[in-house]
Amino acid sequence: MTREEILQIKSLSKRSERKKRGLFIVEGMKNILELASSPIELERIYYTQGMDEHIPEQLIPSSTVLSSKEMERCSQMKTPPGILAVAQIPNRNANQILQELPNRKLPFALVADGIQDPGNLGTLIRSIEWFGLNAVFVTPSTTDPWSAKCVQASMGSIFKVPVLDWTSDSISAAASLQNFAMDLDGTPYDAVSWSPGLIWIGSESHGLQEAKQIEHEKITIPRFGRAESLNAGVAGSIACAEVAKSYQGT
Repeated sequence: MTREEILQIKSLSKRSERKKRGLFIVEGMKNILELASSPIELERIYYTQGMDEHIPEQLIPSSTVLSSKEMERCSQMKTPPGILAVAQIPNRNANQILQELPNRKLPFALVADGIQDPGNLGTLIRSIEWFGLNAVFVTPSTTDPWSAKCVQASMGSIFKVPVLDWTSDSISAAASLQNFAMDLDGTPYDAVSWSPGLIWIGSESHGLQEAKQIEHEKITIPRFGRAESLNAGVAGSIACAEVAKSYQGT
């Protein structure tokens, strides 16, 4: 493998490069098998000696063996798992998903508004798949969902759930939807009259940002203890569970 090829893979650790090239990195056998069974296009697999016996036969033609040293240089992990894939960031129509949302069986999506922790964002993406919501939108101030840490935290869900950018066009595309924003001063989540819409989750440090630009209903998870706040991934997951429960059998 040439030095230039290694640098091309290594550069995908940067958000700007991922966005420019439309590519991201996946590491670890479990995640790569999840990726291979998803609609996302896999560009190439790189592996170290001995890992080939775990690679499905149909993926071998798209695979390249590396030395341990080369893998260390390519990997974004402290301890490389010995297998890495480069895949295409899917290009989905965000406005179409927003406009079609009211017609879905569970007519909800989530908006990550300024969430900085990739682990929290990955958790939310995983919860969206678990509870059956339709998509995750990320505002410009939110961490990159295609970073290695977020991909890892999603446990493969990011390959199946549409993850899209919230842009200036999104507000008009979502005009028919209700907006429910998680806030300490809101209505208890189990007393909300849910209707097709978007659930907004802000960061624990800075709260909601983009949501302030649109009309929304504040909702909260009742507090019975003394903690100042809930982890964003936990709060969003509880809200997703509630809307899924409320729409069961409809």
